[in-house]
Amino acid sequence: MNVTPTSAANAAATTAASTKSEKAETPNAMAGDFQTFLTLLTTQMRNQDPLKPMESTEFVAQLASFSGVEQQIRANDRLDRIFEVLSGGSAGGLAAWVGREIRAPGKADFTGEPIDVARTPVPDTDSAVLVVKNDFGQEVARRAIDPLATNVSWDGQDGYGATAAHGRYSFTIESFAGETLADRQEGSVFARVSEVRLAEEGPVLLTEGGGSVALAEVTGIR
Repeated sequence: MNVTPTSAANAAATTAASTKSEKAETPNAMAGDFQTFLTLLTTQMRNQDPLKPMESTEFVAQLASFSGVEQQIRANDRLDRIFEVLSGGSAGGLAAWVGREIRAPGKADFTGEPIDVARTPVPDTDSAVLVVKNDFGQEVARRAIDPLATNVSWDGQDGYGATAAHGRYSFTIESFAGETLADRQEGSVFARVSEVRLAEEGPVLLTEGGGSVALAEVTGIR
């Protein structure tokens, strides 16, 4: 079998770079083209003339083509995922969430208005405390809350009864059984979605202020 380096690389790259049509290739078909390219390359090396082995420059060029084909396949896969999300084909149409407010564990901006914090009550506890920290991780407030409450509110007052400075704050709820700390959980707050990003583990919602929330962490939307 006589296969030239250029023809092997070009044939595979052309196949991998084909655009979607009504009979577009599936990811499995794309993977098949990638495997075909690998087979062509290894066959060529196996059958080369031992007295005239492939020059190093030719081998490097083929490896570069090999990498290019792989990247094209991954890019096409990612484009398919983006199309699916933006067209509403998955997760209820994540594109429609941009500009909406989602509730999830994270930080919230205090601008002078009370901030609602959602939490899950912990069984067999008899007291709970809301702990508020600023964006530097410094505690600014700590107050008792109803251990059975699913939603509490922070009015913006610090531990001295003064109004806290405007900025980003995080919220932690500590639940106690007697004097023993039984649970510590991050409070869920509302934040506005500014972008939808596709990560390896799935869609991620980016919020105003730089936060990021995995889809599975969202507990409410408004």
